[in-house]
Amino acid sequence: MKLFKYLKKDCIFLDFENKEKDLALLKLTRFLKEKGLIRNEKDVYLKLMERERLQSTAIGKGVAIPHCFSDEIKDLIIIIVQSRKGINFNSPDKKPIRLIFLILGSKDNPSLHLKVLARIARLIKETEIIGRLIHCSNVEDIMRIFEEEEEKI
Repeated sequence: MKLFKYLKKDCIFLDFENKEKDLALLKLTRFLKEKGLIRNEKDVYLKLMERERLQSTAIGKGVAIPHCFSDEIKDLIIIIVQSRKGINFNSPDKKPIRLIFLILGSKDNPSLHLKVLARIARLIKETEIIGRLIHCSNVEDIMRIFEEEEEKI
């Protein structure tokens, strides 16, 4: 499975400005609605926030992987967010989040969702993707680096 095939240039945010988790997730769900990728932004936002209430999706090293299932998603959506200033995500290591991999999956294919989570975790653990993506200054570099690092695993 290659995650790169699910990445779209218009779903990558550079130098994201929101500093708080709830506002960041709200902005991202609004974006998804504006792009026509979801119809009900409130429902998706509430699902993401419910997941965060169960346990923060921040995994340390400046990375968070917020995720949820939605009836509206037919396959999979991945959004990459880079924040130079950092976002407060209640990370276990208390560090601000500099990279978000937001995943929306289909309720009809939960195994794909789980494979994506595992693949991102493996990328973070076994490659230099975090350091490389944090310092990118354009979307094309993010796409290229993601593909290069994914080829290593």
